[in-house]
Amino acid sequence: MQRKLFQFFIFHFPLLFSLSSCDSGDIVEKTISQETNGHTVKLAAIVSGMSDLSDKYALTLAAFESGNSYALTTYALPQTDDSSLISLVMPNVGSNVSTVELAIINRLRQRVITLASVRMDDYTQTTDTILLNVGTVDVGMFNVIQHNVFNQSCIQCHGGNGGNGAANLNLTEGKAYHNLVDIPSTRKEGMYRVVSGNASQSLIHQILAEGGEEILHYNHTEVLSSQFKDDVSAVRTFIDDWINKLEIEN
Repeated sequence: MQRKLFQFFIFHFPLLFSLSSCDSGDIVEKTISQETNGHTVKLAAIVSGMSDLSDKYALTLAAFESGNSYALTTYALPQTDDSSLISLVMPNVGSNVSTVELAIINRLRQRVITLASVRMDDYTQTTDTILLNVGTVDVGMFNVIQHNVFNQSCIQCHGGNGGNGAANLNLTEGKAYHNLVDIPSTRKEGMYRVVSGNASQSLIHQILAEGGEEILHYNHTEVLSSQFKDDVSAVRTFIDDWINKLEIEN
């Protein structure tokens, strides 16, 4: 009789017996850890001029794929007082990353200007932390333009070999600002090289725009694009934003 009752309960109430079996042993807690992959890049830099950057831009440690000017990963550098030492680490840099850069990017995460860079292909045989020591860098907008545009693309014609340069325009350090801002053009009557607060009315904007080669019969955009390639549009916008931030000087 007892055997039949036991079989009856097993058949009609199996859940009771399956639940009771859960208490047959201790519950083992499992800890799941995430495995880290790729390289680690550590930036060290003394940065000044961050307060001068337009809010359209950010100074970042950024990872880029080859041929893509939009960052895969970005770490924004913190806003600091001038000449502050910043240390920043980017972990898990994957094999798809070609460069890790100290770069100014826009709101679309598009590269505008690269200030320093490491090529990941140079470190395929090491697992050590890759150091990107850039020393002192001034990221004020005009200083960025001077060092990364004028010095690289313009002074070959405009003052780099001594003298006043083409069109009587010297764009070397210490002279470029005062030869540009609110100064009449010697080549285009009635126009100013840079009009404070108004990029569209500035000659520099017009000659760097598409079709600007017709204004002075020289293709300045081609000179710029030979350096910046796919980033040239972002560089032109950066120059415009610097001009638009300028206060009109009486």
